[in-house]
Amino acid sequence: MNKKKTLSKMLKLKDGKKAELEMEVKRAADRADKEEQRLNSLENAFAETLSRFSQSSLHESTDVSSIHSYYDFFARINGSISEQQKIHDERQNELESLKNCLIDAHKDKKAFEILNERETKKQQKDQVSAEQKEADFLTLARRLK
Repeated sequence: MNKKKTLSKMLKLKDGKKAELEMEVKRAADRADKEEQRLNSLENAFAETLSRFSQSSLHESTDVSSIHSYYDFFARINGSISEQQKIHDERQNELESLKNCLIDAHKDKKAFEILNERETKKQQKDQVSAEQKEADFLTLARRLK
């Protein structure tokens, strides 16, 4: 019975750990999605400005200060995009790591569920065996009387 209690407690702990990791994975996925949205917005801003620059340079002559402003913007947004890409990659790596931890926690919980099932079956088998021995003893005791 002591082993059964220990396994039950461990199973509860593993279940709690798994639930905690599920919540962490959800939060990490939300963070990764936010970073991806930021990256996409930067890329869209870059694409829109580039198309605006291309349109203005084709249809009209642009002055040097305007071209300089565009190129400054492109340089800054390229830096922002590369930095945001790094942040996004870090969040993705964090998410993958947490997913792997969650998978391991699920495997641990499943292993303890199997151990718990085995112990339950063993206890049931022992109980049936004890009942059978008692019934056999009572039958032999009746015959000897």
